[in-house]
Amino acid sequence: MVDELELLKKDWQKQEDTLPKYTKEDLYPMLLKKSSSIVKLIFIVSLIEFAFWIVLSFAFNDNETKAFEKQFGLQTFDTIVLVVHLTALVVFAVWFYKNFKKIQATDSAKVLMKNIIKTRNTVKYYIWFSMAFVAIASTIAYAIMIQNNPALADENLLYLSLKFIIVITIALGLLWGLYRIIYGLLLRKLNRNYRELKKLEI
Repeated sequence: MVDELELLKKDWQKQEDTLPKYTKEDLYPMLLKKSSSIVKLIFIVSLIEFAFWIVLSFAFNDNETKAFEKQFGLQTFDTIVLVVHLTALVVFAVWFYKNFKKIQATDSAKVLMKNIIKTRNTVKYYIWFSMAFVAIASTIAYAIMIQNNPALADENLLYLSLKFIIVITIALGLLWGLYRIIYGLLLRKLNRNYRELKKLEI
């Protein structure tokens, strides 16, 4: 049994000797490239999302939607929401692109770590903005509908409000889950790179 253990140890040592040895100088360019690719992906995802919302706005720009907006007095508000939302998406897309360019131009592990933290924070700001925007815009739209249609309030305001809260909670939960899957996956990879860089700095 002891002989077998000794043989296994020797075998393992031989394998270790054959594995490539990386220095800090070797690892840094690899981590830089990986981080740059991840931030580039974040930028591409933001562009896809921007395109998705534009397509969706055109898809719901039919006569039925316009009639609904007119009935509940939402024409002006919906236009404002669309403009603000698309403007915010453009701002964040530009921000993501700038983060990508900064990481590409990084020449030290310490600066790269700072840029990774900045990128991570930018993504978090975007997610929280999106969640807050949906909640606030939906609440204002609901208030406008009630104000312009007293018959709705007379019907059962408590029931309608409860229904609205349930729907908006489900919508926010789905949005949060979607962002956690898409952006969360990329952020986890970025965090791994950050931890590896931290080890290099020690």
